[in-house]
Amino acid sequence: MAEHPPHPLKSAAATLKGDVTVPGDKSISHRALMLSSQTLGTTSISGLLEGEDVLSTARALQSLGVNIRHKIQGVWQVDGVGIGGLTASNNVLDMGNSGTSTRLLMGLVTPYPFTTFFTGDDSLRKRPMKRVMTPLSQMGAQFTARDGDKLPLAVIGTNNSLPIEYKLPIASAQVKSAILLSALNTAGKTTVIEPQPTRDHTENMLRYFGINIDSKKQTDGSVAISLMGQQPVTFAEREIIIPADPSSAAFLIVAALICQKSDITIRNVCVNPHRIGLFVTLKEMGAKIAFKNEREITGEKVADISVSAGPLRGVSVPAERAPSMIDEYPILAVAAAFAAGETVMHGLAELRVKESDRLSAIAHALSACGVKTRIDGDDLYVTGGQVAGGATIATHYDHRIAMAFLVLGMASQQPVTVDDTTAIKTSFPNFVELMNSLGGNITPLHHQPPTTNHQPIVIAIDGPAASGKGTLARRLAEHFSMDYLDTGSLYRAVGMKLVYAGKDPHDPKAALDAANHIDAEDLANPRLRQERIGQAASIVSAYPEVRAALLEFQRNYARSGRGAVLDGRDIGTVVCPDADFKFFITATLYARAKRRHKELQGEGIEVIFESVLEDLRERDERDEKRSVAPLIPAEDAVLMDTSTLDASQVFEQACRVIQAKYPALAA
Repeated sequence: MAEHPPHPLKSAAATLKGDVTVPGDKSISHRALMLSSQTLGTTSISGLLEGEDVLSTARALQSLGVNIRHKIQGVWQVDGVGIGGLTASNNVLDMGNSGTSTRLLMGLVTPYPFTTFFTGDDSLRKRPMKRVMTPLSQMGAQFTARDGDKLPLAVIGTNNSLPIEYKLPIASAQVKSAILLSALNTAGKTTVIEPQPTRDHTENMLRYFGINIDSKKQTDGSVAISLMGQQPVTFAEREIIIPADPSSAAFLIVAALICQKSDITIRNVCVNPHRIGLFVTLKEMGAKIAFKNEREITGEKVADISVSAGPLRGVSVPAERAPSMIDEYPILAVAAAFAAGETVMHGLAELRVKESDRLSAIAHALSACGVKTRIDGDDLYVTGGQVAGGATIATHYDHRIAMAFLVLGMASQQPVTVDDTTAIKTSFPNFVELMNSLGGNITPLHHQPPTTNHQPIVIAIDGPAASGKGTLARRLAEHFSMDYLDTGSLYRAVGMKLVYAGKDPHDPKAALDAANHIDAEDLANPRLRQERIGQAASIVSAYPEVRAALLEFQRNYARSGRGAVLDGRDIGTVVCPDADFKFFITATLYARAKRRHKELQGEGIEVIFESVLEDLRERDERDEKRSVAPLIPAEDAVLMDTSTLDASQVFEQACRVIQAKYPALAA
């Protein structure tokens, strides 16, 4: 079982229209951080995917002695330590759900005379690591791993690593890249031979950084990639621009193809020749897809992709194409479900060692939706046509299964429910919001909400920053099957629009204009959690005109008819003075600063505790002294001091208060 509360969603019929950009490419983001660490000088990275997987890479590199900073305008900066410059981590590297982070970093730390410990979440600990351990063992690393060569494991490195020539048993960009990263700090020539070409982002970025690497196609069709280790690296200031992820764009593209009358454009998508297997296949199926404005950015080919709905036909997808679209088979299977005739996908062995056994997960999910499908060895057969839908899909904490079948539900005869979409944040944090902004119809799955005298319950939760009010609000909403709104995110969205437009949060007119133009995509933007955005939010929330612009939005949300939990600083006093329950959650300044400092460190943000303490002190003073809706408890609010309580204790206390008034809710 995955270590998180499930987050089910339901998707229903939709038509998509619009012009969007999807998040930065995950594969390139991982490599940008790792290879920047091996240079000398500072590398500025724009467009980095700020999903959980990439943040796991950033945190691991920080533990290995690399200074990584998140700067303004979404730019990350990495101070390179040079080849051979990593230091031993004092902690176990927790890689979350990221297999790419784990396998590549295992290669990076192999040629170092220290031991590095790796672990991950429940899903990652089920995935085998032997295919990476085998070549790295030949280079001199030793491993201590759990049965089945699974995490947790220790990489016992060496300062006498050996160059090797290694032929990959199965084409894998991850294994290839792990060997090449180890080769960077290994004297001599290391060669990797891949049976079919795989994505070459590692090679492209090595060349971009001035590292000589040679790729040669062999007479048997294989490719030999060679790298001389310990090459000198010039000290320089560098810049990397990450293009949009084609694997993320794939979900929008297939959705537009199968949802009637859809027409969308996706900007700045990476169209590396080794990443466009899905697009080639979809065109063979008759898809209306066009690349426009093709160009090159940071060594990668980029284009704008336009897509229109239209009929598809079944095709046979050759096994040799698999490396160029290995992550796209779940969404290709969805396209095949709507295509006339049979689609056969050959050579999918690699899918069995992904976040789940994706091959089985795809087949089971399609069958549940009424699609005729079967597996024969490593081949998947899908017979398309009308898709019934109406099923609940088990995702096995696999982000691509979750997104693919939410897309299927947008074109099937009956809506589709996905049992857990939590993993989506690992690669595409704003997937739902972005899809819905184009006209999608993806909504939370709600059970019958609790009511009082046939009216939905409203719970108002107020308190200062880092008191735990947000955690409590989310848990109550999930427990009682109610909608949840972090009203602070509204003000953060206003602050974010100002900061990233280069405008002054102290300008009331600019703040009001921003407040009138926030949307669902803004509320899902991961930048909202940045400290400077929080500071701007505290400033703009004091403007009466901004508060008035957002007040009706909040009240409408509370009156949505499903029951709602809202948290903020004036919910019980101003926004919902008639709420059924009002809580004021607080804690000592020191306790709140400790929580916020730990949270920021967990996000890979380096910050001094004293500065967090002072920031909260200043914010409290502003919030308590502002003339409009100051931070004070409602007269009838239940006061809860969480200084010495954990989240579960706070939740249990709040539940007792609610159930004491309405015992029926205890059922």
